[in-house]
Amino acid sequence: MEVYFKWRGDLPFTAAPLCEIDALVFSQLSYLHFLDAIRYTVQPLQAAAALVEGLPRESGNVQVVKERHALLAMAANSARYGALPVCHCDDRFDKALEMQFAAVTFALPDGSHMLCYRGTDATLVGWREDFNISFAEAVPSQHEAFRYLQEVAQQTVGKLYLCGHSKGGNLAMYAATVCAPALRSRIESIYLFDAPGLSDQVAANAGYREALARVQCYIPQTSIIGRLMTVPERFTVVRSTATGLAQHNAFTWALDGPRFATVSALDGASLFVKQTIDDFMRDSTPAARRLFVETLFGVLGAANTHTLGEMTEHWTDTAGALFTALRGVDGATRKAVLAVAGSLASSGMESARKWLAEWSNSTETPPSPPEAITDPS
Repeated sequence: MEVYFKWRGDLPFTAAPLCEIDALVFSQLSYLHFLDAIRYTVQPLQAAAALVEGLPRESGNVQVVKERHALLAMAANSARYGALPVCHCDDRFDKALEMQFAAVTFALPDGSHMLCYRGTDATLVGWREDFNISFAEAVPSQHEAFRYLQEVAQQTVGKLYLCGHSKGGNLAMYAATVCAPALRSRIESIYLFDAPGLSDQVAANAGYREALARVQCYIPQTSIIGRLMTVPERFTVVRSTATGLAQHNAFTWALDGPRFATVSALDGASLFVKQTIDDFMRDSTPAARRLFVETLFGVLGAANTHTLGEMTEHWTDTAGALFTALRGVDGATRKAVLAVAGSLASSGMESARKWLAEWSNSTETPPSPPEAITDPS
């Protein structure tokens, strides 16, 4: 995103209005621990950033965390973002409820406010949270997102913008769907960045259809997370420099001035996984969905890996774990697990991809995993 700050960082919002790249910047800043830095005070971003940098680094993918702090520095030192008030910081964790929720709001010069919901990180644990939230009817963090919207709305006037990447987009959409019509009328736009969708039951709500009119949805060409469950039918496909699930990292998305660099359509891998997961969801029970998530992420973590990069380095262990774990799993669950695992294998591991495709399309005894799978890249 460095090029965006070189191109527009010296222009305040009064000179150049809010655009989609600004919303992505805000969504990424929400991952930083502003509550620990400034508590419940209101601070300009430049001052808040200095306090954030005095804290220990956030957990998660080391490279992504580094990129977010570089983004914070660019934003804090820019004429466009540096003076923006940071307010309404919220960060709640409840292990018993399996809930992690965080959000932060930025006050814009025209009196409007951007509510930014934090998503998950780029670890396997973060991806599991995205799958869990898309398969559940409603989870505690979604209720917290609704509460947060109500509280910020009560303490502000004027237009509201909502944004979020990954789980954060899901939370933004949920809050906009279930809030009262009078509050929803204040929402100018909802920016979703590769965010999992809502359950069919929530999407059947009249509020969901009203909120859709305000949605701007962006997904990379091999989107997996952003195609789970009921998602907006209108979306912009962004070109990413990564492959497979690594495209979920928004720092790999290409920019074209104040817009994203786009492609005309999703690729075949994204469409295949979407159809497979939709078929599985339509015909499966809640118990089968839990088994899917437990099997998939139990396998992905079998090599004691935590990120996509680490899993790629230990793909032989992952393949062996798939071979063992899926022997006794029903065909529909097996196909759904392999569809997602295959999207991971598309990241340059050709022999792994072929093995997974062969197994996924077969009703016979699964073939033995290849003895050695290496990443030719």
